[in-house]
Amino acid sequence: MKQTKKRKQPAPAGHQWTRRSVVEWLGQGAVVALGAELLAACSGADEIVGTGRQFEPCDGGVGWAFEPGGDELLIYQDWRERTVDPQDLASLLTDWTLSVDGLVATPVDLSFADLLQLPRRDQLTDFHCVEGWSVYDVPWNGVHLSTLLDLVEPQAGATHLTFYSSGDVYTESLPLEVALEPRTLLAYGVGCHTLPLAHGFPLRSVVPRKFGYKSAKYVDRIEVTDEPVDGYWVKIGYGYDADVPSHRLRPGKY
Repeated sequence: MKQTKKRKQPAPAGHQWTRRSVVEWLGQGAVVALGAELLAACSGADEIVGTGRQFEPCDGGVGWAFEPGGDELLIYQDWRERTVDPQDLASLLTDWTLSVDGLVATPVDLSFADLLQLPRRDQLTDFHCVEGWSVYDVPWNGVHLSTLLDLVEPQAGATHLTFYSSGDVYTESLPLEVALEPRTLLAYGVGCHTLPLAHGFPLRSVVPRKFGYKSAKYVDRIEVTDEPVDGYWVKIGYGYDADVPSHRLRPGKY
């Protein structure tokens, strides 16, 4: 497995990855390829079926196959960390599941491995911060929210989704019509690697035409509701809509 710059060298050939060794390595801030070793450590399984297979890309773009290794991701040199609720990685790896519930016919709980078995979406979109900086051409990998909503079947009258983060500090809310836009994503990877902890591992929402604070990190629950919820940043004065000004949006990248 390769790592980003300024990290310790990867384990020697033949090293047997354990949950503890994965946690220790991730704790150094590495970006880890979504290979079978990591998935087995996350899920406790002896084997993960289907890793490394090709997936169809979205938007007619170039698809990425999840394999151990991969190029260094230089975007992290310019992507600043903005986190109000830093997480404990060991707990996330051991206990994390995604719950989708609320005004639905069939609530579900999904493990990280379960998410990887759902149809994958790959997209190159920009990330814009309300502070004025942007990160261009982020190669996200994840699941479109419509896939999850098809599983749970929202009830009549459902209008919004509320996102909850591990630790119960951060919440965010989106209208259903925004959640179902083509490039709104639940991301578990960037460039075929898991998200770094600083950027939301193991799962975050991605809403490219909204400011970054609408893209909740460390998501572990999505509640289908019939009303909006004022999230963490909205409660302290930021706008609910969070639309990125048109002059900052690049065609095809939001």
